[in-house]
Amino acid sequence: MSDALTVGAGSVVVDPDALDAAAGVLAQAAADVAACGAGAAAVALDPALLLSVPLAPATGVPAERALGELLLGPAAATPLAARVLLLAGLLRTASLRYRVGEDAAAAAVQVARRAAAEAVVQAAPALAAGAAGLLAADVALRTAQAGDLVLLRAVEQVVTTGELDLQELGAVAAQEYGAVDDRVLGDARRAGLLIARHPWLVQEAVATTPAVVRAAAGRSPLAAAGITVLAPQLLRPDAGAAEVAGALTAVGALSPLFRETSVRVSPAARRAVPTRPPRGVAEVLDGVAHQSTGFAPDGPAGSVGDRMPVAGRPEPGVVRLERVTQAGGSVAWIVQVPGTQDWTPLPSPGATPMDLTTNLRVVAGEPTATTAAVAEAMRRAGVGAGEPVMLAGHSQGGLTVTALAADAGFRERYRVTHVVTAGSPVDGFAVPGHVRVLSLEHTGDLVPALDGTAARPSASRTVVRRDVGDDPDFADAVAGDPLTAHGWRSYLDTAALVDASTDEALVGYRDSAAAFFDAPGARVEVFDYRAERV
Repeated sequence: MSDALTVGAGSVVVDPDALDAAAGVLAQAAADVAACGAGAAAVALDPALLLSVPLAPATGVPAERALGELLLGPAAATPLAARVLLLAGLLRTASLRYRVGEDAAAAAVQVARRAAAEAVVQAAPALAAGAAGLLAADVALRTAQAGDLVLLRAVEQVVTTGELDLQELGAVAAQEYGAVDDRVLGDARRAGLLIARHPWLVQEAVATTPAVVRAAAGRSPLAAAGITVLAPQLLRPDAGAAEVAGALTAVGALSPLFRETSVRVSPAARRAVPTRPPRGVAEVLDGVAHQSTGFAPDGPAGSVGDRMPVAGRPEPGVVRLERVTQAGGSVAWIVQVPGTQDWTPLPSPGATPMDLTTNLRVVAGEPTATTAAVAEAMRRAGVGAGEPVMLAGHSQGGLTVTALAADAGFRERYRVTHVVTAGSPVDGFAVPGHVRVLSLEHTGDLVPALDGTAARPSASRTVVRRDVGDDPDFADAVAGDPLTAHGWRSYLDTAALVDASTDEALVGYRDSAAAFFDAPGARVEVFDYRAERV
């Protein structure tokens, strides 16, 4: 188990000179590692060494094995050098953002995105040919590459004149992008791997989409008219992921796609009941996983801490509430909401509301059948107005519970004190500061990047990042299937690291959530409800 957690909480003060110095050290280290790899390759292929192996196998075979590990193993020189160089570039970009200031940096990035949008619109025939995903990946990569130049020029402008010249920055960005040529459209598989290995490209592609729409509207009166009628929110200069999702859900007014329905909530068949309250974040999220997948006798390892007995796969659409009563009589509630269970864009009666329609609508900031179902389940279970509530969810479940925590009307009915999300794109929600939020995100997970913004920790929100691709337990699976980084097993593993961490922010979160955790004399009761579309 890798214990490499990156924890973000509260405000951060950074010295740009220190970032530049660190970037320089890393860049030199990357060059040294690459040179080491080249040297190792030369030695490994040296005819004298190869010929000596049969003559002296006791020393020659181990030598070739060690050289092979250096060239082809998990820590091979060339990919290691690439990762170090990427980190150096990210540090340099961060330094530029700090030097120019957050507002000015945001303006400069918007200029770069507009230039990217123009590149996409110029390639409209290629888009029509079905290369939209590939082009989006390439444009996102170009945005990142051009961002440094734009930010560097922005720093120069601020230092010399005290203000930004956005027109000049636009020219810099446009020159850096150039035209999108046929080479960009040549290899779809390369783009798919590129996105899988660098989820931040998804984030950038989502953030750039509104600029693409505005560029198209500027070039075509017909497109402008259609967008004004169907998705006017995309024409706003500050449009982001919420507006993109809203544009898609607007299709529901004209077709059955993404059309919201009412929801029916009823008691679900009782399944496995926990033997005690959870003892930490991992066991809370394990309860969420239990509603998503269950634990079959012939399946993977059972529940965390053996809190849950073996059970089969649950019905779709089940929300579980755990009422934790401490020895002194105080009551707290844990609400566990699973992720997406149906990917159809056509909601139908009797189906689970935990589907693609809910994904889009919750990102768009619209009420959903799932949020309504969770609220109704809490009412039926008898959650008291003054009793503390922890909302927990994975993927769409994290989206749902964060939307509820951000809803002032919901908070007037229920005392939400804590939120836990795993693999959820929740950065667009304004959760008030008195609610403690813990967000777990994997660097190889595409889903948290779908909101188009980078996660921002605060005094009330702790963000935990982990690269599961560096964990020997998951590295091979991640390399073969990038969705592994979004899967349950990897997030439960990360949650266990959170529980064991001595980081001040994580200790503070766990201590503040003591009302929900096991203690001498504590007991737990379970309430299961099934939601279905009507």
